[in-house]
Amino acid sequence: MAVFPIHNYLIINGELKQVNDYKQEENNGSVYEVLRIVRGVPLFLSDHIKRLSHSVELAGLRHSYSENEIEEFLIQLVVENQVTEGNILISFKENLNAFFIPHKYPGKALYENGITLGILHAERQNPNAKLFQTSVRQQADEMKLANDFYEVLLVDHQNRITEGSSSNIFFISDHTFVTAPEGEVLPGITREKAILLARELNIGVDERSIYLNELASFNAAFITGTSPKILPVNQIGDIKFDLQNPETRVLIKAYDNLMEAYVSAR
Repeated sequence: MAVFPIHNYLIINGELKQVNDYKQEENNGSVYEVLRIVRGVPLFLSDHIKRLSHSVELAGLRHSYSENEIEEFLIQLVVENQVTEGNILISFKENLNAFFIPHKYPGKALYENGITLGILHAERQNPNAKLFQTSVRQQADEMKLANDFYEVLLVDHQNRITEGSSSNIFFISDHTFVTAPEGEVLPGITREKAILLARELNIGVDERSIYLNELASFNAAFITGTSPKILPVNQIGDIKFDLQNPETRVLIKAYDNLMEAYVSAR
């Protein structure tokens, strides 16, 4: 997974540097987070920093930066690059790097018409840690490009649908959201917010293993992620899903309201 910084500046171990000071090989084996900047505000920052620290621990690494220090780095990036909307990647192996990366947010049409997903038989080595795993991500990117898929779902050796290559997946059955349990997936920040919001909205949530042969039993689906937010699924293979599912539509609005409240408060 080749990731390169954009704009003018990045942060390396707390120091502002030119983007050409970044060494791409630092990605190999590093843990990382991608967070969204909205009107200059790092969205759900504390959640991302906690997950970064958890990934660092699972990977057997160690860093000494506090949440406040990392927040200062990110605000400095926003100010110095004069960019108030976009995605920032934080990575750590030997050095703590933070920089803006290219992003692509879905347009209104995708939220209305939904997306098409593919199926990839592959699994991440340590699903709870957010690590650069070039082979799985490369396979996913190649499949998306070749088939014009928005995303591909990973299916493990037990034929369980776990997550997307860069998202989490939810299915809907009998007015209940069904998603893989935390132990089988990377627990996404947007996934976590979706579950909390669902419970506030009195929508049931069933966290359990989901098998490939169950696909046709669900009537709707959506993915969650930093860039797509809550994005409805139109089709997986030859199985089509309900784009007007009321629970999905209520959740999309609730998540947008949550984002707005978070940003406005800061």
